[in-house]
Parts: sequence; structure tokens; C-alpha cells
Amino acid sequence: NSLIHWIQLSSNMDIIIYLTLGLLLYYFGMILWFIAGNLFSDSKGNSKDTPAISVIIAIRNGEKSLPNLIENLSAQDYLGEVEFILVDDESTDSTGKIIQEISATDKRFIIENSSNGNPSLSHKKRALDAGINGAKNEWLLFTDVDCRLDSGWVAGMASYFEDDVDYVVGYSEVDRGKKWVTRFQALDFLMLMIAARGTTNSGRAWASTGQNQAYRKSLFNSVGGFTQIAKELQGDDSLFLQICRNYKSANILFADKPSCRTISRQETSWFSFFKQRMRWAGDANLMWKFNPVFFLSILVTFLLPLLLLVTLFAGLFYNPYYLTTFTKFFSIHLIIEFILYFVGIRQFNKQIQVLDFAFWFIIHIPYIVCMGIGSFFANQL
Repeated sequence: NSLIHWIQLSSNMDIIIYLTLGLLLYYFGMILWFIAGNLFSDSKGNSKDTPAISVIIAIRNGEKSLPNLIENLSAQDYLGEVEFILVDDESTDSTGKIIQEISATDKRFIIENSSNGNPSLSHKKRALDAGINGAKNEWLLFTDVDCRLDSGWVAGMASYFEDDVDYVVGYSEVDRGKKWVTRFQALDFLMLMIAARGTTNSGRAWASTGQNQAYRKSLFNSVGGFTQIAKELQGDDSLFLQICRNYKSANILFADKPSCRTISRQETSWFSFFKQRMRWAGDANLMWKFNPVFFLSILVTFLLPLLLLVTLFAGLFYNPYYLTTFTKFFSIHLIIEFILYFVGIRQFNKQIQVLDFAFWFIIHIPYIVCMGIGSFFANQL
């Protein structure tokens, strides 16, 4: 019986090894695509036009961050017409009062309420819908209340608003900080932005972030707004991007000029960071409806580290041979990711952080597995 059990276990592990190898090859091809999109792309963001822009921010209980946001928006040096629509999304703090005060002194600021949004929508999307409905301009620009903005943010994003462009994916980053959680968050978010830039520049945009994006109001209306993702927790960025790609073949650009970058909020504890990423991961479970290839890549990204962990444990507790196999796969995976990281930081003019990368990569393997499982519970957060 022991011999039969050993043979069966060995046979199952061989299947896992071959499957892991196949996933690694697929992943390698995907990373090469990201790299190519980052290296071989035409220069963009050369428009000299100054179209009228509506900046829309949905805010729920943002009294702590709102004064900084208002200061950043007030300091924008954009030469064209701009309005700042601040949507109070059922806040229970002084958010509404703060917006009313600034709108009374600066007519560029407009107060809106999420109750004016489409009642079939839920969460943040209803607030954004209210802001979009009230916007008087064609170009809509979005960020979050917790983001910090350079004075050239609006002007920088506007330089990508050309006649044949429908959607602009903006670059956002997190300050590295001193805590290991913020260093992990900063590098992880950077890798997501590198991948987003690569796919967008290749003409097959996969992802965007609500912290920095823009699109035409006419595009929003022509695809039915957020109605296709009305009940989802997230979806106002990457899922909506896929809707625009599928139904209107939207022309999408990636904006990476330093002036139009936004700095996002740090999550200073592992608990708050994991909660945030689990909410983000909830979109992944729906991606098959809008982009099957992207969903397959998400699935591979989850299964690869899962099988790497299985191989590691098999090597530690069953047969040292699998530990050697794990080491080989781990090393190849490391090299692939580091090449993408190296290419990306050169495009974004960032400094290389070898220690941060090593820490991120080691933690990233169990982290991806946890996020994949946690995505099924995103709606309960």
C-alpha cells in the first residue's frame, strides 16, 4: 500500500510539474508582451489644445483628505476651462459642509450629491454617475479624494486629449515610505502600472485606475454608462475600460508624463492593505465576461504561484527532488519579473530598489494566492 501510495503521489506531482512549466511559459510570453509595450511605443501627449474639462471626484467621509485635495485642485495651472465636481457620497462627517464652503468662494468647484445618480447603480459608481450627469464638458477627468496632485496634473492629462482619443489611462503611484508594508505596496502598484502601460501601448489596454483616468462623456453615454456593472462593488475603472473597448472600440492611450501623475494613499497596515487589494481583486472574477484573454492571464497569474508553493512543500516534506525543481522554477520566475521591473522603472524614471524588489517577489507568491482566494469575499468587506 505504501508503494502504491508513493507511486500515485509521484505521478500526481509529475503532472503538477508539467502544468507549472506550461503556466510558466505562458507567463513568460505575457511578460514579454508587457516589456515590448513599454519599450516600443510611439511618443504621445503632444496636443497643445486646451479643451474644457470636468474633473469629477466621488467622496465619502473624506473630511481629513478633502482640504488637501481642494488645495491641489485650486493650484492647477491649466489654461483652459475647468470645473471641479465634488460628489458627496452619503458622507456622515463634514465632507458636505467643506464642499459647500469652497463652492461658495470658488465657482470652479461644484457640489453634487450621489442621490442624483442612477438609482440602479451601487457604491461609488452611483456617485460618479451623478457627477458625470452634471458635467457640462466633453472630457471627464477622475481621481480620488486621498490622492495628491501636481499643479500640472490637469494640463498634463489634457495633452493626451487628441481628436482621435477616447480614453486616457493615467499613471498613479504610492510613496515608498519606511514601513515594509508601504514599500511592498509601492512596488506592487508600480508593477501593476508597468503592466497597464505595456498593454495600453500595445493597443490592447487591460487595466486602468480610478485614481487617474479620463474619458469622453459621449463615450460614457454611448456604452450605457455603468449599467452593465451596476451591482458590482468596483468596476468604474478596469471593467468599464473593457466595456469601452468591446462596445465602441475606444482608442486608449497611457499618460505617463511626470506632471500628470497622481500619488495615492498609503495603506500603513497589512490588514488595511489586504482589504483594499481584496476589493480590487473582486473585479478579476468578472473579467471573463468582458475580456476572456485577460481573465485567462489572471487565472495563470494565480495558478502559477499556487503550484510553486505546492512544489515547494512537496520538496520540503516528500522528496528533495521537487525542492530542486522549485528552485529552478522560482529562479526563472524571478528573472522574468526583474526584467519587467527593470524596463518599467527606466520608462518611469524611477530608481532601482533591489531590496524592495526581493522582498516584494518573495511575499508576492503567497500574496497572490491569498488575494485570489480572498477575491471571492470582496463583497463582504
